[in-house]
Amino acid sequence: MLKLKTEQSVEQLSLYSNEYFERRYDIYKQLRNEAPVCWNEEMKSWFITRHADMTTNLPGDRFISSQVIPLKMNNLEKGEDQHFKDIIDIIKTWMVYHDRPDHTELRGYMNRAFLVNEIELITPEIKKIVATIIDRVLESHTESFDFVEEIAHPIPAMVLCKMLGIPGTEVDKFIKWSDDIALFMQNFVVSHVPSKEISEQVRGSVKEIYAYLSNAIAERRKEKKNDLLSRLISETPGVNGELTDDQLIAQTMHLIFGGHKIPQFVLSNSLHLLFKNPEILKMLKKDMSLLPKVLDETMRLEGPIQYIVRHASSDIELHGKQIRKNDSVYFFLASAGRDERVFEHPDKMDITRKGFRHMAFGGGYHTCIAAAFARAEIMEILKEVISRCPDIQPLYDLENPEWTSNPTFTGILHMEVKVKRN
Repeated sequence: MLKLKTEQSVEQLSLYSNEYFERRYDIYKQLRNEAPVCWNEEMKSWFITRHADMTTNLPGDRFISSQVIPLKMNNLEKGEDQHFKDIIDIIKTWMVYHDRPDHTELRGYMNRAFLVNEIELITPEIKKIVATIIDRVLESHTESFDFVEEIAHPIPAMVLCKMLGIPGTEVDKFIKWSDDIALFMQNFVVSHVPSKEISEQVRGSVKEIYAYLSNAIAERRKEKKNDLLSRLISETPGVNGELTDDQLIAQTMHLIFGGHKIPQFVLSNSLHLLFKNPEILKMLKKDMSLLPKVLDETMRLEGPIQYIVRHASSDIELHGKQIRKNDSVYFFLASAGRDERVFEHPDKMDITRKGFRHMAFGGGYHTCIAAAFARAEIMEILKEVISRCPDIQPLYDLENPEWTSNPTFTGILHMEVKVKRN
């Protein structure tokens, strides 16, 4: 049995322990080298940590996502599932919890939100939003500000509001909805049994956003606007593969969750890594064309998602372990990004890397549908921040920042930075 530093076995390792949060990359390395497939009792799941095992097994249909919700609900005591019904009825329709062919149909429809011309259409708006916010921040904070609170958290929400045609006056409400959905999902993904208390807290926001989007769709059906929601609405809902209004609302809620929190975490993690690698930050200030490489390394080294959950569609043997049909499996994307079998000096930020790429956006047909949009948005925000604040410096503890206390979603919660207006 593999032993951790504290002589605690991997089987008994808690993803909620201080040891995990403080040593997770060391733990992943141990697992990759000594137990690349192992059972964890707390999560009642198999842990898979090698890059090759993910590139081989995430594509195709050996590991599926459609069983995540029903099997998790089976863990509840009889009748307890009714407590979560309002929320589960919505998230179970999300694309991520469907397999082919349903997933293909949903993805094909929602893809129109992330076509190249859609990204090109929103890019000038992103520039305007970022410039306006930075102007406001620099005017009200002459020496320092919290990068997460002032930039990384609100701007992705504002961009989504602009895309969806949600008025700027509704941004604060939108941010609360998004944060509440994220709170539920962060608990739901990692918990063997989801929290009733969190569900109770979030239920109101889910109902509010559902009602808001329902009204917005009705309004746009009467009079179209130049926004994404108008372009996604079908004139014949439910006919010939077109989404019903209920399906569109559910997929839009998924877009809000992923399109707000994930960019927030990537932004905080990117700037943090640049602070820890000042030579790269210096290079970037001189040549912004290096931003794609910076983002790739951020996603590889400190991606926003530690792992994704799938279930075996049939009995499978991997590295001598027998994974049974319907067994829960955690694919540790964050471990794959630091696999020494694939990346030379894997713990080093190196923007000259070529060849293999990170898996932070997932793999197979479930690869993040908004990856290209997220990259474009994040790069525009970072470019504007670094250009407008060339002397930006960290005022927080670089070696011990305040990370999210969730084992799957990873981002820095507060980043006080020193600035001097350009």
